[in-house]
Amino acid sequence: MRVIVDAPEAFERWVAAQRVTPPEPSGRAAEGKAIFTSRACVGCHAIRGVSAGVLGPDLTTFGSRRTLAAGLVPNTPANVAAWVKDPGALKPGVKMPVLGLTDDQAKAVAAYLESLK
Repeated sequence: MRVIVDAPEAFERWVAAQRVTPPEPSGRAAEGKAIFTSRACVGCHAIRGVSAGVLGPDLTTFGSRRTLAAGLVPNTPANVAAWVKDPGALKPGVKMPVLGLTDDQAKAVAAYLESLK
């Protein structure tokens, strides 16, 4: 388990930042958002201002996370792209389905998710 300890003022700033709706992405991240919103992602995952999924984790601040796949791998663009392309390859038994993304689409979705701080 990872624990992060902050001074009370820093913690309050972090809490406030967690409540903010992410800004509109640009470039590659905007491509990734378009893919995210056109796939089953929106049915499972919430992103404030974008989707209200209830089955999977809320991804509103995904880019600020240090790990993914329940802490199994570091949160890097390459790992995120591999995860969204074939989650079961990184975490056998995962409930997230393979969505049939191409490598390019997976990289775009990864750019979008990484932009969510």
